[in-house]
Amino acid sequence: MNIRMLIFSGIMTALVGSFLGLVVAHIAERESRRPAAVIVGTGLGFAIGVGYEAMQQNRERETD
Repeated sequence: MNIRMLIFSGIMTALVGSFLGLVVAHIAERESRRPAAVIVGTGLGFAIGVGYEAMQQNRERETD
């Protein structure tokens, strides 16, 4: 597996997740929830990005 691609995908989706966390915190209009929403969004984004890229690399390896 290409570790660089896994990390890159994780970071990019973590950025998207953090922005979504900020949007949710803004919609909720509670300042106390903002840090939690950003942290959860970033963590989930990273995990989803790494998982998806790992599945893609596994699928490419199986077809070769």
